[in-house]
Amino acid sequence: MRKIALSLSLLILPLSALADDDWSLFQRVTDAGRQQSMSGTYLHQMKDTLETFHIVRLGGGSSVQERRVALDGPPREIVRNGEALTCFAPDKRSLLAAKISAMRLFPALMSDDVADISQSYTLRKLGIDRVAQRDCAWIEVRARDQQRYTERICADQTTSLPLKMMTLSPRSNDVVEQYTFTEIDLSPSRDRSQLRPQYKLSNQLRGPVQSPSAADGPAGRSEVTGLPSGFKMIRSVQRTMPGTGNAQPVHHMVYSDGLVMLSLFVEPVPQDMPAAMRRVQSMNLHGAINMATNSQGDQMLTLVGDMPETTLASLVRGLRIVSRP
Repeated sequence: MRKIALSLSLLILPLSALADDDWSLFQRVTDAGRQQSMSGTYLHQMKDTLETFHIVRLGGGSSVQERRVALDGPPREIVRNGEALTCFAPDKRSLLAAKISAMRLFPALMSDDVADISQSYTLRKLGIDRVAQRDCAWIEVRARDQQRYTERICADQTTSLPLKMMTLSPRSNDVVEQYTFTEIDLSPSRDRSQLRPQYKLSNQLRGPVQSPSAADGPAGRSEVTGLPSGFKMIRSVQRTMPGTGNAQPVHHMVYSDGLVMLSLFVEPVPQDMPAAMRRVQSMNLHGAINMATNSQGDQMLTLVGDMPETTLASLVRGLRIVSRP
């Protein structure tokens, strides 16, 4: 009996080590997606829309710099300096298009904190392929529930950089969104003039990383229940939303399960809001990004993230804001 138990333990250990190795691979894919120096062109496909972008990225760590330029559609640029992200365009219409494009920035589509991702997802290897004249290996990250998208990533076999990424619906496996490099150079010129934006009109979407601080006011003393398992708060701030005409601060909380980024906005319900608008509303914003709203008492809740529209509508209906003592 002891021999059987020992034999089983010897079998289990390699399986556990293999699972750890798979998630270590995913961590390398995530890191390369955010840090790998490159110069290349990729396609972004969603429903009947196809966009083309050129990206240049230099440096690494907190000093990484990148610039991506739309090669079709409204002229626009998205520039990253460390964690700061700024859109540039020649006019307001194009600047709005740039802000929409910046919602998901391939190949940096995964959260930088994937330590607990195995709680919510399974990972499997699917085989070898070739993208942009480079060998890559497919991996699939599938949610343990039916509320989240499945991601398939073809990662470069040398650098682990995602060369192609497909977002699939949780039940039918239909392709919701797809990114593909058509050409790529992983040893780009170090000339930093290629990172300089061409247009003057700008909008900063995200500033440099600052030390987190506790939010003020009643919203800062609240807890949220009703999110799927695996989600953890990674940021919580109070701010006045520009362009809303609302001087009252909005509590903005950001959650992640290691793959999905989910924003929750909590604000007072406008007194003149029609009753129909206070009920659950949902819509697609861009590709895999969706939004849902619902009122709860005198508060309006808005969820935005890369989850199916039906999921967000269900979640925002069941969320509860609980005041701390």
